[in-house]
Amino acid sequence: MPKSRLRGGKKTHNKRVQKRNQNMKTQQNRIQKLWEEEIMKRMEELNASSGQTENEEITTDQPLDIKL
Repeated sequence: MPKSRLRGGKKTHNKRVQKRNQNMKTQQNRIQKLWEEEIMKRMEELNASSGQTENEEITTDQPLDIKL
């Protein structure tokens, strides 16, 4: 006899599966939201820092030697 029948039958088995799937979906949405917030925060930091370097001039007394 399958385990699901021993623990309340098909109806309760389906209820447990539905609850498990809902918990997984909730957790996945929570993690996705945290991930997006972290990415947006880092993007804002990068945009802020890149804006600073665009306004600053780089001056060197020596010519740049670039060898390919």
